Amino acid sequence: MNTNNWKPFFKIDEGYRCMSQQTYEPLVSPDGRTFCKNYDWNNKYQRQSEDRPLYTKDVVNYFFEQELKYLDIFSNKWYAPEVIDVDYNNKKIFLKWYKKTCNEVIYGESYWPEKQWLYQIKEIVKDQVRDGIYKLTMYPHCHYIDNENNMRSIDWYGCVPISNPLIEERFMQGIIHHTAQFRLDETGKSVNGMLNLETMFKRSLSTHVMWGQYNMSYIYDEIFPNG
Repeated sequence: MNTNNWKPFFKIDEGYRCMSQQTYEPLVSPDGRTFCKNYDWNNKYQRQSEDRPLYTKDVVNYFFEQELKYLDIFSNKWYAPEVIDVDYNNKKIFLKWYKKTCNEVIYGESYWPEKQWLYQIKEIVKDQVRDGIYKLTMYPHCHYIDNENNMRSIDWYGCVPISNPLIEERFMQGIIHHTAQFRLDETGKSVNGMLNLETMFKRSLSTHVMWGQYNMSYIYDEIFPNG
């Protein structure tokens, strides 16, 4: 699929459009019906405002493989995205798209009753944890609504198994934005070059991830009733 005339996706933050994440180039087809996750490490999106020496081919290839791995693991879930095609040579993943993420829905461009999206994101996160996975990409722009008002989840590169939630620090440093460096600092120092992302997941859920005026502490309290 030729993506030369596709537009990059930007989320809404405090009323302005900005980059949605730091890992791949998100592209939307001209008709708004297809979403492309472009894992070409030379993509323009990730270098539009700053040089990123730690954003290397090795780092991006790792997260591309992670994306494919967890897309496959969760492919039969009700919240899985609808994969149209995977271009392995050019490292592009194509999904059926419905023009908006939950970010646009929640922050002003349309309406969806908050009870519905609060319930659906809770059920999604709880199901992933039951399956032994921490998915750290829990933000509104990492989810979207299909035509049947079902929430679906993207950005599967951000998963680690609960039984072994470790990742090489160099991979995280390759995709972390300087404004979010404190999130890595909260995890503690790396051990033998590895970071334990369990703390990051718990802090994300209890405090940092916001859906409108709500953080996800109501989900945290159900999953970790003893803190």
